[in-house]
Amino acid sequence: MKKVGFISFCNFIRLRLFFSFFLVTFAHYGHADESPNFIVVLLDDFGWSSMSQSMDQNYPNAKSDYYKTPNIDDLVNRGMRFSNGYASSPVCSPTRYSVQFGKSPARLGKTRGKGKNKVDHNQIAIPQVLKKINASYRTAHIGKWHIDAEPDRYDYDVHDGKTGNKTAGFDNNNRDRQWNGYAEDDPKRVNSITSRAIDFIEDSLVKEQPFFLQLSHYAVHSNLVYSEDSFKEVGNWEKGELHLNRAYAAMVRDLDLSIGDLLKAYDALDLKSSTYVILVSDNGGMPVLPPKNKRGMPYDPGLNSPLLRGKWDLMEGGIRIPFAISGPSIEPASQSDVPVVTHDILPTLADLAGTAEGLPKEIDGGSLVPLLRQNKDVVARASNSLVFHYPHYNLSGMSEPHSAIRFGDYKLVDFPVSGRQLLFNIKKDIGESNDLSAERVDLVNFLDEKMKSYLLSVDAERPEDASNWKTRGKSGAVRTKFFKRYKSDRANER
Repeated sequence: MKKVGFISFCNFIRLRLFFSFFLVTFAHYGHADESPNFIVVLLDDFGWSSMSQSMDQNYPNAKSDYYKTPNIDDLVNRGMRFSNGYASSPVCSPTRYSVQFGKSPARLGKTRGKGKNKVDHNQIAIPQVLKKINASYRTAHIGKWHIDAEPDRYDYDVHDGKTGNKTAGFDNNNRDRQWNGYAEDDPKRVNSITSRAIDFIEDSLVKEQPFFLQLSHYAVHSNLVYSEDSFKEVGNWEKGELHLNRAYAAMVRDLDLSIGDLLKAYDALDLKSSTYVILVSDNGGMPVLPPKNKRGMPYDPGLNSPLLRGKWDLMEGGIRIPFAISGPSIEPASQSDVPVVTHDILPTLADLAGTAEGLPKEIDGGSLVPLLRQNKDVVARASNSLVFHYPHYNLSGMSEPHSAIRFGDYKLVDFPVSGRQLLFNIKKDIGESNDLSAERVDLVNFLDEKMKSYLLSVDAERPEDASNWKTRGKSGAVRTKFFKRYKSDRANER
C-alpha cells in the first residue's frame, strides 16, 4: 500500500471529520440499553512530567520545558486527573497484562518484559467482562498488544494480533539508529492506528452497538521515529534545560497530533454524553536519553524530574504516570490525589457499564467510580495498599531486585538481596530525597510485613527465581550504587 505523507494524512482526517457530521445526522447513536462506550488510550514509556502541563495542580512546574502536548493536555482537562496515578509495573508487558486482567504483575507471574512467562492465559479479560454485562458490546484492540496470547482469545472482535515493540520498528541492536532518530511517513504507526480506531468507532455507531476500544500506541518507545514536519517544527522551539532531545520532542508531537485527531472525531461524532475516555501510560518515562548502565547511580538530570529515576525502577519516576478519565458526569479539570493504578481499569469499566458481578476472582484492582463521582476518597480493593514487584537485575535501572508498597502517604522500597530498605513520605517528598527508615522503624516493620504477606499470598516470583539471577545477578551479588545518594547508608556503602 502506498504510504501517505504526514501533511496529506492531516488533510485526510479533516475531510473525514467533515463527513462525520453527516454520519451524526443519519446514524442513531442511542443504545436501547444505555450501555456506555469506552476508549482506553495507552501510551508507551510516556513520563508523568512529559506534558506541557502538570499532572498535579499542586506542582505546576512538574511539566516539560520543551515538549508541547496541547491535545494530551486537552484530554486530561476534559475530566479528572489522578495526580497519584501509577502503572502496575515499571516495564511495559506486565502493565498490559494487568490492564486486561485487573491483577497485579506479582499475582499474574509476569514482572519483566523478557524471560519466562508464568502467566496462566486462561483468564477473563476486559471484553469478556463487558460482554457478560451486555452481549452487544463490540470490542477492539488496536496497536501494541505485547501479551503472549492472541487477542481474540479474550473476545476482541477487531485486533492487530500479537504485536509488540518490533512491530513499530524497535531495534535494540543498532543504537545509533535507535537513539539518534529518523523520519518516516507514519512514525510509530500513529497515523494508521488512529485512523483504524476511528473506523471502528464509526462502524460501531452505525451498527448501534456500544463499544470498547483500547488504542495502544507504540510511541514514545524507541526507536526515536518522527515525521519530517514535526522534526522541522520542533526545531523552531526553544530547548529546555531538562528536555532537549529534538528527535524525541518530534516523536512526542506526532503522538500528540494523533490524539488530537481522535479527539476531533470524538467531538464530531458527539460522543461526550455516551463515551468515557481513559488515558494512561504503561510505565514511567525513560530516565535519560539514551539509557546508561550506571548501576543505580544518580542521573543528572533525570528526565522525569521532579520524580526520581524512571523506567525499570520502582522509584516514582518509573511507575507514576499520566492517568486521567473523562466522560459523562465527570467534572472537567478536576483532580483526585488518591493513589490509583492501572489494574483499577477493569473493575472501573465494569462498574461504569452497570455491574461488577462478572469480574474475575482474586482481582487486585478496585473501581474508581466513587472518585469520579467525588462522593468518596478511597478505592475499595482487596488490599488497602498498592504493591509493586520487580525482582530482577537491570543494568539500565537499579541493578538490584526490589519491591515497593504505597500505603497512604508513605512508600517503602525493599531490596531483599542486600537487606536494605527505604521509607518516604511521598506526599511531602515527591522526589524521594529524604529516607525516613531510621526514624520510623515501627512503620518500616509494619509496611514490610504487609508487603511480604501479600507477595507470599500470591506466590510472587522471588529474585532467585528470576531469569537473570545467575547471569546479571551473579547468584545474588549486591550490585546497585543507588544507596550512595542517602546519608543513612553512606556508612555502609558496598
